[in-house]
Amino acid sequence: MFGAALDYRLLRPFAHSRNRATEAELDARFLHAAPDTAAARLKLAKLVSRFDGRLPREPQLRYLDMGCGTGELTLAFHQLTGAAVTGVDALPRNIERARLLAHAAGAGNALRFACADLASWTPREPFDVLLSFDCFEHIDAPREHLSRMRDFVGPGGIAALAFGPLFHSPFGDHMWDFFRLQLPWRGVLFSEAALLRLRRECFRPTDPARRYQEVAGGLNLMRYSEFLRYARAAGWQFDHLEANVFSGRGAALRRVAAPFLRLPGARDFFAHNVYAVLRREN
Repeated sequence: MFGAALDYRLLRPFAHSRNRATEAELDARFLHAAPDTAAARLKLAKLVSRFDGRLPREPQLRYLDMGCGTGELTLAFHQLTGAAVTGVDALPRNIERARLLAHAAGAGNALRFACADLASWTPREPFDVLLSFDCFEHIDAPREHLSRMRDFVGPGGIAALAFGPLFHSPFGDHMWDFFRLQLPWRGVLFSEAALLRLRRECFRPTDPARRYQEVAGGLNLMRYSEFLRYARAAGWQFDHLEANVFSGRGAALRRVAAPFLRLPGARDFFAHNVYAVLRREN
């Protein structure tokens, strides 16, 4: 807004260090924390319901969970469907924990995990359904990734994506964990250098990122309009598309944002989350 130095001084009083942790501390915490499988099942049930019946749940289908994180949702999806699921994530601590969860659950060969960058990873055979939950806003080079996703499925294969908040939406900078007050559009209004300096000081002291795309997990800064354009250019057709899918108190936010989603110049700043089912064109 006013340059890195002044933006830092303006934001610093709103920041706190209660969640400060090094990467080594996070590795240990992730590995030994007790799994909350009940919470994962509840979250998955909410995700499935928001697809309004358009997410296939068939035991004979082969699923790929792109950006599976620590595997709780991957495991919950396998337990819900009985289907074989492969999870891929680029963070080693995520995959280590996911494998421990799968082993503890007795999933056997029906649940596999790979630590890999999806930009270069090659599956042994095509999948029927691609899953991506709470991840797509973190994937580097989303335009290229949407094109590469076509190689993960056969003709007619689908991808079910649920992601957000998008960076240009009110809380899309994903930096709420070290702020006392959540200022809307913080990532858009204030300097990247100022926010990442605060992140290093108050949240992740051993993550040297100087750009949003470099933080552990990454932020790709993709706009809603860009997602629509990239998907169509990559040869996907939309079986289902909905933005700002909220429940409970979030329904009021959806009503407030709805008029702005119809305005091309404004919708990128009001599209918080996206639920989409894409079908590969032959």
